[in-house]
Amino acid sequence: ELAAAAEMARENDVNLVGHAYNSASIMLALRHGFRAIYHCNFADEATLDAMEAKKSDIFVVPAIGIIVAGIENTAQMMPGAPELLPEAAEGLRTIRAAQRKVIPEMRKRGIRVLPGGDYGFAHNPHGRNAWEYELFVTEFGFAPGEVLRAATEMGAAIMGMDGALGRVKEGYLADLILIDGDPVRDIRILQDRTRLRAIMQDGKFHK
Repeated sequence: ELAAAAEMARENDVNLVGHAYNSASIMLALRHGFRAIYHCNFADEATLDAMEAKKSDIFVVPAIGIIVAGIENTAQMMPGAPELLPEAAEGLRTIRAAQRKVIPEMRKRGIRVLPGGDYGFAHNPHGRNAWEYELFVTEFGFAPGEVLRAATEMGAAIMGMDGALGRVKEGYLADLILIDGDPVRDIRILQDRTRLRAIMQDGKFHK
């Protein structure tokens, strides 16, 4: 099935994206040319080697926000949410511990790791994505500047638009936000909407 999907994707110039937790599923994604692989919590050493060998072709999106939200934001969950089950909560803690170990290893190997993914839930709604930038610092040891680069420059690359987006540079689309403060010193200020001074899209002020 994956081979057929990969063939159709290549014929139609469509990127494949998959959610993979263990090494076997990650290796399937690598074998069939997936562009973005989500989670990758339990990649073993051999899988990390294979990912490193294809690091110019792939992106990893840990989606740490949904994991931490599943542990810490239980009061916001819908009644009957599966995350409220004791075994699910234990599983989320296991996943979190695994990510704290494996994502810094990917970072050392030069594998492109990006924030994002798995928003739109009651306990992890759209509009709070900047919280994940903080998690990249506290959970994975990224410097704030690295997180910003992952969200902008690498964010453009994952969409195949690295020649048009993701940098403040002549000839690039001027999609910019002006912040009252320095997120390189404190990444958390991006979560404070009162610090947003201006939003520009394609060189025009949106707000």
